[in-house]
Amino acid sequence: MDRFVMLERLPTGFVIPRDMKDRLSYDAATKRLTCNGYMSKTDFDRLSQLTQDWSFRRKLEELFRSCAYNDQPDARSRPRGGLLSGLLRRFVPG
Repeated sequence: MDRFVMLERLPTGFVIPRDMKDRLSYDAATKRLTCNGYMSKTDFDRLSQLTQDWSFRRKLEELFRSCAYNDQPDARSRPRGGLLSGLLRRFVPG
């Protein structure tokens, strides 16, 4: 799945690494930095180190968050209910 962030321009001298060109792209006409699929923390760290432009890094982090977690909350972070909910699950047939 493609995810993108709006980005006015790439930082001066920033070049997308050759081995990431199939997953990461920038379209100057639409001003979109797009990632196709998953972006690992290693990918994010590597890309962040290529520039000192903090506004770009913030946009890259926004893209990373969207791609790394696919906007799906972690099942462990969802509330499971209180004591009553646990008792109902245990004693009331579903």
